[in-house]
Amino acid sequence: MKTKLSMIVLASMISAPSFAADIERNGFASIVAGQTTSSDQEFDGYTNDLTFDNGSIIGLQATSDLGNGLGMTAQIIAKGEDGWDPEFAWAYLSYDFTDDTRVLVGRQRAPFYMYSDYIDVSYAYPWITPPSGVYSLPFDAINGVSIIHSMQIGQFDTTTHVSYGQNSEPTEVLGELVDVDVESVVIGSFTANRDWLTLRAAYAVANVSFYGDEGSSIDQIADLAAIWEGLGYSNIANGLVSNSDQGSFLQVGFQIDHNDWLFVGEYTEVDLSDSVIGKDDSFYVMAGKRFDNIMLHVTYGQDNSAGKLLTSGITEPAFVDLVAATDAAMNSQNEDSNFATVGARWDFHEAAALKFEYTKHSDDLNGLNDADVVRMAFVTVF
Repeated sequence: MKTKLSMIVLASMISAPSFAADIERNGFASIVAGQTTSSDQEFDGYTNDLTFDNGSIIGLQATSDLGNGLGMTAQIIAKGEDGWDPEFAWAYLSYDFTDDTRVLVGRQRAPFYMYSDYIDVSYAYPWITPPSGVYSLPFDAINGVSIIHSMQIGQFDTTTHVSYGQNSEPTEVLGELVDVDVESVVIGSFTANRDWLTLRAAYAVANVSFYGDEGSSIDQIADLAAIWEGLGYSNIANGLVSNSDQGSFLQVGFQIDHNDWLFVGEYTEVDLSDSVIGKDDSFYVMAGKRFDNIMLHVTYGQDNSAGKLLTSGITEPAFVDLVAATDAAMNSQNEDSNFATVGARWDFHEAAALKFEYTKHSDDLNGLNDADVVRMAFVTVF
């Protein structure tokens, strides 16, 4: 039933008539098949059972020019991993103050990454999906306002994108799916392009909460915090809960697209050290070579996370078990892993491509998390 309803909603966007304004419609789709190579492996939503849901997506976008610089954009997507339930990814008004300055108001893409503007459009980049370690924030859109300004600096064409807003998305913390409230998000990104070279940087700050008025939504953390509070260690209890904690995000990246060669790299740093999450940093570098309508590419990346230590100096014998439980909860956020991906893209059609990838993931903290994943995808734009 959910699938049928999703298709009805998507079809209605295609067939809706245009009345007062011209409406431009386009769409994209990715049908992805993947699995691990061993029955005891699990990684990034994949197991040894072949699935066509994880990574598969269909989207439709409608853009209306209302005249005099005013426009409306809406994008609806449906993901296989979410049961193909449709949702509005974008829904915003835009106004062009000048040829170089545009303002967006509403639900819009947050300018975190190199490929943020088309993160769901697999046809736009070499991989089936961008490296998940770098592209790891639990949300990629905000409800708010943005100003986008373009100008030329020397021989570089530059774009400055500043956004302010908020979002609430569920994410997994300490093994529990919880609601994360991200408020007062301020994002600034700067992109400079000259011929075959693109340079980019972004920085964001926000207030992050993992719990509501009645206590932590992370049951494990709430129980530990209550015990420490009862023992008089308010500093530890406060460090366990997350209520409007300051968080920051940093991204730097480059792209070199020269002749038949493509090189891309991004580094991100997420600092939530005032919360139970801690701090993590990730990077990847990719090299690709085009042979007519085929591209071969290889990517290497690393992901590192470090939880914070709250119990330093607590040596009372009676607290041994409590300290161990608290440290275990914090250390469960630690990560020290790397991956290598070898892939191929075949543009067999002017609006469609087939992609093949093999990824080897290695976890230096727990070898049981090592995994090999093979994926194939049909991607298109229309």
